[in-house]
Amino acid sequence: MTRTTSGPWQAILAAVLLLMPVAAAGQHGGHGAALGQAHMAVPCNAAAQAAFDRGLVHQHSFDHAAARDHFAAALAADPSCAMARWGMALATLDNLFGVPSPEEIARAAVLLRDGPAAPPPWNGWIDALAGLVQPGPSGWQDRLDGFAVAMERVAAAAPDNDEAQVFHALSLLMAAPSDDPVDAAQRQAAAILEPIWARQPEHPGVMHYLIHAYDTPALAGRGLPAARRYATVAAASPHAVHMPSHIFTRLGDWPSSVAANERSAALARAAGEANDELHARDYLVYAFLQSGRGAAARAAWRDAAEAAARQNPQHLAGPFAVAAMPARLALETGDWAAAAALPPAQGGFPQVVAITRFARGVGLVRSGRPEAAAAEVAALAALEATLQGSGQAAWASQVGVQRRAVAALAAIAMGDATAGLRELQAAAEAEDALLKSVVEPGPLAPARELLGEALLSLGRNAEAEAAFEAVLRVNPNRFRSLAGAAAAARANGRPEVAAARYRLLLAVAPGADEARPELAEAARVLGRRRD
Repeated sequence: MTRTTSGPWQAILAAVLLLMPVAAAGQHGGHGAALGQAHMAVPCNAAAQAAFDRGLVHQHSFDHAAARDHFAAALAADPSCAMARWGMALATLDNLFGVPSPEEIARAAVLLRDGPAAPPPWNGWIDALAGLVQPGPSGWQDRLDGFAVAMERVAAAAPDNDEAQVFHALSLLMAAPSDDPVDAAQRQAAAILEPIWARQPEHPGVMHYLIHAYDTPALAGRGLPAARRYATVAAASPHAVHMPSHIFTRLGDWPSSVAANERSAALARAAGEANDELHARDYLVYAFLQSGRGAAARAAWRDAAEAAARQNPQHLAGPFAVAAMPARLALETGDWAAAAALPPAQGGFPQVVAITRFARGVGLVRSGRPEAAAAEVAALAALEATLQGSGQAAWASQVGVQRRAVAALAAIAMGDATAGLRELQAAAEAEDALLKSVVEPGPLAPARELLGEALLSLGRNAEAEAAFEAVLRVNPNRFRSLAGAAAAARANGRPEVAAARYRLLLAVAPGADEARPELAEAARVLGRRRD
C-alpha cells in the first residue's frame, strides 16, 4: 500500500472520485435522520470521522450512493484517512448479496490499491476487502469465502469492536452456501448480532443483517422483532423499509408485506433509486397475488414502467424484477396463454432470461402445446450451463430445477406420466435443498406445487395433498398451494380438512379484487356466497 498515486492509476482514481461528488452528501440526509445510529472510531480527523460515521449508517442499509458520498466527504476532509477509501470501495460494490460488475470490482480495487497506508488493525480491514476485489480468475463465491475468513481474523483481533463483529456476521451471510440444510452460517451470524443489538438497539446494520440471517423457513419467526423495529429506526431508507417484508413473506403475512413494499417503492421513487423501487414492486406483486388481489398486482406492474426505464441493467435486482413481475402475474393466475406469449427477457443475467423461458415453457404445456416447450427446455439447459461455467452454482441449480420441471410437465402432457412424475419429483427435491436468493420473494411456481397439480390432475389425490402441504410448510399461505391442498383433500375423501383449507384461503384473500375460480370453489364448498 502506497501513500501517493502516479501515472495511469492517478487518472483512474480521479475519474472514480468524480463519480462520487462530495457536495451531494447533504442531499441524502444525515446521521440519525431516520436512519439509525452507528459509530466506529477510525484514525482520521474529527471532520472525517463525522462523515465516515454518516457513510457507515447509510452503508448498513445498503443506501450505496449516499454512503459513497459521505465516505468521499471523509476522504476530502482527511486525505490520509485510509478507512474512508475502504468505505468508498465497499459502497462501490453495491448490494453485497449480489455479484458486482467487473467495472465495480475494478473501481473498488483502485481505491484500495492506491490509498494511504493504514496502521494496525485497520490494515487488516483493507487487506480483507482488497482480497475480495483483487484481479484474478477466482469466482465470486471463492472470493466471498476468503472474505469471510479474513473478516473472522479481523473480528477475533478486535473483540470489543462491535463494527468488526457486525461486518464479520455480514461476511458470513454473504458467503453462506445456498444448500445448507441446517442454516449454519445464518445461525452463526445471528448469534454474533443478537448481543450487539441488545447493546445498540438503533444500529441499522444489526437489524438489517438479522433479517437476512433469519430469512429461512426454519428461522423466520425469530426475525420478527428486527423486522418490526428496522423500518421504524431507518424509516428514511427505501431498502430498510423494504427489508421487513423478507420476514413477512416467509411467514405469509401479506398485508404487512404490501404495506412495507408500497412505502419502500414510494421512497425509492422519490430518491430516484430505480432498482430499489423495482425490487420492492416485485415483492409487492407477489404479496398481492398471494392474497387474491390480481388487479392490484397488475396495477403495481404498470406502475413499475417508469422505474424500469431508469433501471441499472448491471445490477441484478432491477432486471430480475422486470422479468419476474409479468411472469408471476401469468403463472399465479393461470393465464397460460399470456405465460406462453411472454417475450424472452434480454440482458446479461442468464438467471433473468431463465425467468421468462420457464414461464413460457409452463404456459405452453398448460395451454395444450407441450411439444413446443422443447425449445424452452433447450434454452434453459443452455442458460444453466452458462451459469455453471461462470461459477454461479446456486443459480445454475435453480435454473436446472426450472428446466427439469418444464420437461417433466411436457412429458406428462404427452402421455408419459411415469417418467414425467419421476422427473418432477426429482426437481422438487432439488429445489427443496436450495435456499432462495434474497433477490426474489418466492419462486415463480414451486416445483413441488407443480408436482401437486400434476398428481391431482391424474387422480393421485393423497400424493397431491401431501405435495401441497409440503409447499405450505415452507411457503405459508401461498394461494395456489392452499387451493390445491383443499381440492386434493376433498378429492381424497377428507372434507373436514378441505373445509379448513378453504376457510384459510378465504381468510388470506379477504380483499380479492378479481374473480378467481379457487375462491369461487371455496365459497361454494363452504356454502357461502362470494360476490
